[in-house]
Amino acid sequence: MKKLIILVLSFFVFACSDNTKKEFSLTDHIPQDTEIFLVSQDIQGFVQELAANDFIKSNKFPLKERISSQLKFLEHLNLNHETGISFSNLASETFTFTITTKKDSALVQLDSVKNKAVETITEGNVDFQRIELNNSTFFLHESGNTAIISNSRQKILDIGNQTKLLKNESFEKAFNASDPNKSSVFIKHNAIEEISDFFNKFNFPNFENFAEWSVLDLDVSGSGFRANGLSLGSSSTKLLEVFSGTTPKNIESARICPEDFLSMYALSFSSFGKLHSNLQKIKTDTTQANYPKVLDHIREIASIQLKNGDMVVLNAVEIEAAKEQLAGIGDPIETYRGSSIVELNTDLGLRKVFSGLLNMKRNKFYTIIEHFILFSNDADVLKKALTDFQNSDVISERSYFNELIGSLSSESSMIFIAQLPEFIEETSENDKSQKLKLKKNSLAALQIISEGDFAHLHGIFSNSENSDVAANGAEQMASIKLDHPLVTNPVFFKNHRTDQMDIAVQDENNLLYLISNKGNIFWKKQMDSQITSPIYQVDLFKNGNQQLAFSTGYNMEVLDRDGNKVKGFPIKFNSALTQPLSVFDYDKNRNYRFVLTQNQRVYMVGPKGKAIRGFDFEKAGSDVIKAPKHIRLGSKDYILVAEESGKLNILSRQGNIRVPVTENIDFSENDWYGYNGKFVSTAPENELIEISQQGQVSTKNLELAENNRVVANDDHLVYLNENQLSIDGNIINLDYGLYTDPQLFEFRKRTLIALTDTQTHKVYVFDQKGKLLDGFPVYGNSPVDIANADLDSRLELVVKGEENEILLYKL
Repeated sequence: MKKLIILVLSFFVFACSDNTKKEFSLTDHIPQDTEIFLVSQDIQGFVQELAANDFIKSNKFPLKERISSQLKFLEHLNLNHETGISFSNLASETFTFTITTKKDSALVQLDSVKNKAVETITEGNVDFQRIELNNSTFFLHESGNTAIISNSRQKILDIGNQTKLLKNESFEKAFNASDPNKSSVFIKHNAIEEISDFFNKFNFPNFENFAEWSVLDLDVSGSGFRANGLSLGSSSTKLLEVFSGTTPKNIESARICPEDFLSMYALSFSSFGKLHSNLQKIKTDTTQANYPKVLDHIREIASIQLKNGDMVVLNAVEIEAAKEQLAGIGDPIETYRGSSIVELNTDLGLRKVFSGLLNMKRNKFYTIIEHFILFSNDADVLKKALTDFQNSDVISERSYFNELIGSLSSESSMIFIAQLPEFIEETSENDKSQKLKLKKNSLAALQIISEGDFAHLHGIFSNSENSDVAANGAEQMASIKLDHPLVTNPVFFKNHRTDQMDIAVQDENNLLYLISNKGNIFWKKQMDSQITSPIYQVDLFKNGNQQLAFSTGYNMEVLDRDGNKVKGFPIKFNSALTQPLSVFDYDKNRNYRFVLTQNQRVYMVGPKGKAIRGFDFEKAGSDVIKAPKHIRLGSKDYILVAEESGKLNILSRQGNIRVPVTENIDFSENDWYGYNGKFVSTAPENELIEISQQGQVSTKNLELAENNRVVANDDHLVYLNENQLSIDGNIINLDYGLYTDPQLFEFRKRTLIALTDTQTHKVYVFDQKGKLLDGFPVYGNSPVDIANADLDSRLELVVKGEENEILLYKL
């Protein structure tokens, strides 16, 4: 595992680059003895992601100073093109690295280096340079459009003479299968002893022979890593073929795996007979061709490590038939919580059957939970498993585990899962200097799905500290800290490139940020002043690409998702805008109307930033006191403009009076909504105001307090009256507090109502019947936004945490 750390830390010291198109072949210059190879089109982005990763930031690795010193000179390189890094001799004190990239006159920057020396050397037909920068020495060879950098003179000569280069069919297949848009790492299985040792701690003894090369395409987030790739075998690596002719299955052992487990390694198969036949073909010892017949009824076997012992789990598809095969081979020694614990009087022979694929001790006891047969060398381990299962203290009941598993394929041939803090502490040597800082509930998983002579790989490392709530309850997914306090509420913004949601927010320095839902900052842009309106999501060009539209003190802005100004914007005003921007899309066809207000004047502009002709309402009789509002009732569109005088203008699309309202209205701070075919709002005290589509005004005395808050849509009316929340007439009594306006969110047939008590820092989310969702309240200090922000089926909620913090929750 230390060698994997080398890989990550190597990039931690880079300074770097923009994406370029692939213009040369990296595979022509890779040393033959490469053990790990990493390739990236965009090292700068990769390094930034690594630098923001909590695990990288918070840990001081034993080899960090040596690696940083050895690679310090890389800060003087401009790696502006696709770059590959080969690592060799990783077991030695000084490993060998070889960097391959496109030749560039600006590759090595010497101007800012005080202590430097460059020597040109010719050996045979190879010309190269020996470069000293401060205390670092490396060699540079340029040939054609390729530049080679290494700390090994011999590597430069070998590459220059085109000798001792990696020519391997499995590697080439892996390279061709990697994603060119991601940073990818290639691992030679039989070269890295410590990786093999790491998997051996899972009781998997044959990692080095599982495949010849594996490739993983990497995604780095603020709290973890994800990887997807392939393993490819050769004639000398037969282990991949063990699952040939069998079908991967859903891994179910998590249902009886205690929540405080260390690791779980599970195998699944559609036919044990076929698996056994494949195992016999790769074993040198074929003395035991038979196997216990209970395995004919098994479709999964798992090895689970606990702090106080291990257990092996057989998942039976026919538990009664499996029980019959176990009958007579042991004696019950006690009944614990309704289940018999049986002491075996003969060895089942599971160790020999699975040798080469799964290490296990001889098991003395077994018990049965539903259709699972649990074996252990310690009866107390089985008692704990029974207790935890009955108390639902199993890993499948933990939301952070289900989130991790939800990121993987539903079916596996092999899967490795570790609860990292405990697993590493229990399986590592007692070297305190090497202890890693990992958050509670940090998990790692590697899933293998066999396809004959190759296998799909899916890996994830999650270092986020999530709460232990039920799988369907609210849990914190991310905490994103900015350098300065927030002045707007964080909102979701559609990422049309990933089909997920990013987060937009502004800080007190008027910097607007766009941040991924994993916490990576895409960009920040200086605005002229604070954003005064909601941040609207628009598609001005009707091509699926999303833009951000909003108003500031004097401007209306539209930015694309890269933070660039869209042509025609901003629209600048000499005097301040007095109401927030409104955006109308009457027919949901993306023919947007942007509505801006200055005192009595109302401006309407189109997608190109030009005034809309045919909108005749330009000036009210007195100052406009709310942002103009579009309401659709049935098939009719209305524009509502409220004036300081008490006049409510209900207009047509053309700006003409569509509904004459003769009465003056005592406006409250609440907005107007369309509900039940009418326009509704509240008076400052006591009354709900309703206006029909014919202009008739009526009121209902709801005994509202002065600070009442209302929100509505076509089907639901919600209001907050002091500590009482009314949802369609259903009253929920809340604790007294300082609440934000209630918010309504619609998701297909699901309606959610959210509000935040900023006094106690609690966010509440109710369903339309007034039931508080599981896991709420959660911590927060602002109105929220709710959306399906990632690729799973659960919703996410974003809210302000501390003054400079964004919190992301999963519902």
